[in-house]
Amino acid sequence: MICFSIFVVTSSSAQQKEAVTFKAGWKTYNLGMVIHEYTYDYTHTDSARLYVTDSAKTYVSSDSTISMVLNYRYKDKTEYKTVYYLNSKKQTVKSETYKDDIMQETNDWKYDEKNRVSTHLRTNNISGNTYKKVCDYIADKKTGELVTNESSYYNGKIEFYTRYHYNGKNQLYKEVRLNDNNKDIVHTETFVYGENGKVSERSVYFPEFKVTKKFDEPAGKIPPICFAMMPMGTLEKANLKTRIAYIKRVIQKNLKTINNPDCKSFEYTFTNKLNCNIIISTTKVNNGRIVVYQFKEKI
Repeated sequence: MICFSIFVVTSSSAQQKEAVTFKAGWKTYNLGMVIHEYTYDYTHTDSARLYVTDSAKTYVSSDSTISMVLNYRYKDKTEYKTVYYLNSKKQTVKSETYKDDIMQETNDWKYDEKNRVSTHLRTNNISGNTYKKVCDYIADKKTGELVTNESSYYNGKIEFYTRYHYNGKNQLYKEVRLNDNNKDIVHTETFVYGENGKVSERSVYFPEFKVTKKFDEPAGKIPPICFAMMPMGTLEKANLKTRIAYIKRVIQKNLKTINNPDCKSFEYTFTNKLNCNIIISTTKVNNGRIVVYQFKEKI
């Protein structure tokens, strides 16, 4: 099974079909971009049949500080809406999630003077439960390593602490979970990375039982050539009306790359370096593939 996600932004000629403003929360914003998204199931042996499973539409304000994502799920016939609010530095400071216009969850973020997350508060508006994380950072200028200390709260009460250790390449190589006294270690998890920069092995040590468990991560063993960016392979243009035919043409022109026997798992980005990307990657379900089609054009 192959899953297609389509992202298409309406052009200025489509303004007659799309409103020039949109409402998010209690306010109305000027529209700067509209992104259409369609998700299809596609059997690899039958390229003529596509089955739509999800669709979404994203409205972006003209100053790019507000975006609203509308997602319709065909299986349960439910509409989900998420509104994102950004600050002047394009950092997300708040989000609101709705299910059929009923607010489900809100998230609030605060940042320190170096633009790092200092506080994240998540509120479940149905149950009333709150989840809060407070972060502080310690940097080693000599080694380039960074330690993030995170405190996790549930309904205002501390639950546990976590220390994240990053190396000079900004890779997480160790995670230490401590209980609510910030002293006793619950477990320590370490990470090893492969040539492609992805985790190839995880080890978890439980001091209470003096036991270490190791887990292989297949993604880290994939050759770097299986993660590549390359030209689209076609000069043809795409739009909403011709999206399915366009997807098939791009796949057909790049079959040799997509079917490389050395890449059982892969992620390829095909781009025209202007306004269109097609990202093709494998999934863990039935040896399927995901194709993300991105086409961006401002109104």
